Amino acid sequence: MATLVAFASLPFGLRSGTYMVRTPAENVAVHVTAPHFSPFLTVVSRPELAQSIPSDGQGEGFTSYTWYDHPFVLRATFGRNVAALGSINSCATIFRPLPDDLDVRDASAIGPVRERFAELALNAFNNLVGAARLKARLYHVFDLRRDDIELTIRREDGTLLQDDPLHATLAQEEVAQAGRFDLAGRSDQWYAELEATLQRPEPVSLSDDLLIEAERALAQRFPRQAIATCHIAVEIAASALLTRGMRKRGVPNKEIDEVLSTRSLTSKLDVLLRAYTGFSLKRHNPSLWKSFNLLNDLRNDAVHHGRHATTEDAQLALNITRELVAWLDMVSARNK
Repeated sequence: MATLVAFASLPFGLRSGTYMVRTPAENVAVHVTAPHFSPFLTVVSRPELAQSIPSDGQGEGFTSYTWYDHPFVLRATFGRNVAALGSINSCATIFRPLPDDLDVRDASAIGPVRERFAELALNAFNNLVGAARLKARLYHVFDLRRDDIELTIRREDGTLLQDDPLHATLAQEEVAQAGRFDLAGRSDQWYAELEATLQRPEPVSLSDDLLIEAERALAQRFPRQAIATCHIAVEIAASALLTRGMRKRGVPNKEIDEVLSTRSLTSKLDVLLRAYTGFSLKRHNPSLWKSFNLLNDLRNDAVHHGRHATTEDAQLALNITRELVAWLDMVSARNK
């Protein structure tokens, strides 16, 4: 019998055992191993010394250093004529037997089954991570992403039948992600835009920073936080524009604070914006106004109604927010 296997290295150590984890689809059994030191790199003067490294990477005659680097707890350990760098984690596994009549070599047949299982497994792993994070106050532990788990098809004896089809793609994406930090190779146009940004009165606004925070939340698989942060970014941008407009018209600060704290974002983007800048999102950009209402719905569903927010929801919220902030920047430029 063939079995789908989802494997993940947890970003902490747990007691070994089987944990029943609730997901929107079903309860899932997650099998967790005890914490174990798994070397990535070992340096020894003689091969047999590798066997002397303790199972947890700590022990008499060894000095160790431990730190967290998502999704691993990393440990470097040093002994006499031996040193190793590796992870000290629990591992989690989820199994799902496949029907005997399913041909795992048929991509059209196995593909949808594998994707549904991947979504279920990732949800279960992240519910386990989230619950442990909450109970232990591990605020620096993030949710796992699809590229943090391994999805294979195996026989009952563990023999590999099919490797994770995303491994090659994910490896390429990881290399590309690392390359993003080398800014020296960016184009002349990119550097011209950077110089123009540096000359602005406010090179990086609070709404710009919040957009980056929303992108980070989504990258760390916190879609609900990303959506809420997007909504705040728009409110910050609109309020800053309105504050400047009201001050130009001599409105006292106390009255400005009263207006901004009591009126909804919907009012700010329509009635108040029209009164103090001459622009109204509803009147002057109806299509973006509809998108804003969608962002409002996403935020209210996530924040007020507790609805499960998806990655797609958060990505849509980010796209809308970028458009809204850009439109408000245009209005600001015309109201100097």
